[in-house]
Amino acid sequence: MEKHKKKRAKHPSRLGKWMMLLPAGCALFYPLYLANQLDLVKETYHNPSLPSPFSGLSIAYVSDIHHGHFFSDERLDMLVNRVNALEADLILLGGDYGEDSAGALAFWQKKPAFQAKIATLAIFGNHDRTLPEENFLPIQNAMKAAGVIPLVNDAYLLEKEGHTLAIAGADDYYNGFPDLEKLAHLTKGASFTIFLPHSPDMLPDTYQLPGGPFYQLALCGHTHGGQVALFGYAPKTSSDYGNRYRSGWYREHGVDLMVSNGVGTSMLPVRLGVRPQFHLITLCSE
Repeated sequence: MEKHKKKRAKHPSRLGKWMMLLPAGCALFYPLYLANQLDLVKETYHNPSLPSPFSGLSIAYVSDIHHGHFFSDERLDMLVNRVNALEADLILLGGDYGEDSAGALAFWQKKPAFQAKIATLAIFGNHDRTLPEENFLPIQNAMKAAGVIPLVNDAYLLEKEGHTLAIAGADDYYNGFPDLEKLAHLTKGASFTIFLPHSPDMLPDTYQLPGGPFYQLALCGHTHGGQVALFGYAPKTSSDYGNRYRSGWYREHGVDLMVSNGVGTSMLPVRLGVRPQFHLITLCSE
């Protein structure tokens, strides 16, 4: 798949940096206060097509950390500790680790100690695929050094009692080179597939594949829930589809989609009507 409209990294604005001088712990500055909260969302995902050997498998999903001016080392340590405390079977990281590719490299060079029972898998977001492109391979190597498996147009296969669960990770939709046909081939024999695109904007392209979507469940980030949403509507989103994939669960073309609000922010360190979140999803075949 060719690159779509390239998206530049949205670096912290001068106003955003100034706002970080305000007391984020004070509820009087509510949008700043809310952005510094962190909600765990626990959910059970039911799908009768899931093979019973994988029923009960737990997945911790975290997206859009944006470590840097608005997401400190202390918050990162707290996030990693809270994720590890879930004792999830799999940890899936949905991209945008720093403010740009240099920030993403610095993030992974810190070797954040995510600990899953089976494996921790990570994809790239649009901020991770900004210039210089020379950071692309070093970021993957730094992921591996941190005990994390990078998925760039690749799939991780988990086998149990004759069944296969596939986790398919695509390169970034905007700044990378996603290969959906390759992912469809890699997961062809899987009993159940979870798709990890950073942006939900990639999903309509999967509907146009010759065999339709190759997955049953997609977990996405990128939108931040709009960061600011009034009565469930965001005046501005990072998705080309506006509010279609703003936040939450959807069902399209026979597959289920979850779009996370993510944990970090960009441009401004504020949220309103959209709480930062990470997830613990338990799979259930009933």
